[in-house]
Amino acid sequence: MADPGPRGALPMLPGGTVESTDATPEDTLHREAAEEGQLTLTDPVRLGWVLDQTGEVYGGVGPNARLRLAARVTAIGPAAVDPATGHPFARLLATPAQTAALLGWGPPGARQAQLAADTARERWGLPTASPSAIEEIPAEGMQLS
Repeated sequence: MADPGPRGALPMLPGGTVESTDATPEDTLHREAAEEGQLTLTDPVRLGWVLDQTGEVYGGVGPNARLRLAARVTAIGPAAVDPATGHPFARLLATPAQTAALLGWGPPGARQAQLAADTARERWGLPTASPSAIEEIPAEGMQLS
């Protein structure tokens, strides 16, 4: 069983299914990140996909592929209620490697996290994040440097 994380919550990344208003998976990423994390993103990159044998999280739809994308976060707004669940989400700052560990993704997740870190360094010129204490983003959001 996965570690329930802060306040009994299950850690997860913003994501979901493509809606009729989404022309591309990148549109889905922008919408879900805004709805679930109040994040503004730019320059999304497709990293690859993983096979979900059951689709249980989506009501048992059966085998499906989950596309993995990375994007640069340009703004973190104030916390808000997610329209899909009616609840706000706690938002955490963590390195890609720490995120993969929190999510319990094992070796495949560690490889995805490394690919995301490599993409950030090569595409956006961002330094590789050093492990540090995982912090909760303040409810009012935060400025990015």
